[in-house]
Amino acid sequence: MSYSVLSKYRTELMGAAILWVMLFHAYDLDMGWPVLEWLRAAGFGGVDIFILLSTMGLVMSLSRRGQEYGAFLARRVSRILPAYYAVMVPYTVFQMAYRQAPLSALIWNSLLLYYWVRPKGAFNWYVAGAMTFYLITPPCFRRMQASRRREWLAAAGILGGLALCRIFLHDGYWGVVDIAYRVPVFFLGLLIGFYAAEGRRLKTGDILFWCGWLGLGVCYLLATHLDQEVVFLPMCHLFLFTTVPMCLVVCWCFEHLPLGGLRRGLRVLGTHSLEIYLLNVSWFNEVELLRRFVSFGPDNRLYYLLSFAVNIALAWVLHRAVEGLREKWQRHTEKNRETA
Repeated sequence: MSYSVLSKYRTELMGAAILWVMLFHAYDLDMGWPVLEWLRAAGFGGVDIFILLSTMGLVMSLSRRGQEYGAFLARRVSRILPAYYAVMVPYTVFQMAYRQAPLSALIWNSLLLYYWVRPKGAFNWYVAGAMTFYLITPPCFRRMQASRRREWLAAAGILGGLALCRIFLHDGYWGVVDIAYRVPVFFLGLLIGFYAAEGRRLKTGDILFWCGWLGLGVCYLLATHLDQEVVFLPMCHLFLFTTVPMCLVVCWCFEHLPLGGLRRGLRVLGTHSLEIYLLNVSWFNEVELLRRFVSFGPDNRLYYLLSFAVNIALAWVLHRAVEGLREKWQRHTEKNRETA
């Protein structure tokens, strides 16, 4: 097995990640078992999977063909922003009408500056965070591509990201830690992207390294249960150690176990993961409001089962609508070029 298996099952892994994130956002869902409760509460690690796989995919894309900086960003913008605006604009208008968010919230959300300005009615952080990582990917890629010591550069980026988080936490800049937490995983994704693009195989040394890396994660997890007033250890850093080994194990299962049905289901979720996420962190985050219209009594499992199903169905509709508009725009552009 080679690192390219992460690219082969990238969509399925993203499907698993979005399902994990949805469970995390179901804050009062009773899973019934303490272990399942802990896994649900750790669902923010699904975002680290997104960052890792997205960065890996960008590196592989840049490795295959040279791309100008503007063209590179234009492709990312055309993929993300149409769905983002389709969800963000009506949801921000709702926030303005229902929660008295100011008009400036719509302006900051539209400019993708809301994460840094933090107005009332600001949208979820992920799109602004993803675009931030897209902005720095090409120069980071070129620097690592030209180096014979990529592992050392990745290690420097990881340590720099951890130091950045420590500074922000120490000085109380809690508003920017969502992105800062993922800087180490971003640099790890850059390195994995080169491994996957080069078809590097998972040899014994690689397997031992990732087992040891996972062992460090276990040690970190145990350390988070110590007195946090002495040294605060954020749980987000746990996924620096667990994300790659976890993804590799899942890919191994896809390769060697009869999981065709599960793979197909996760592939559907992964294909529509962006739209599912956007709807999940906006309209389907209005749990208290939605329960005024749909109530199943004290058992909230049926509520979340229904809301997840509707969330996914609407994401499918949104994805098809955006793709249809994009295809029409491309045909229109090509027609204008031919007639010019």
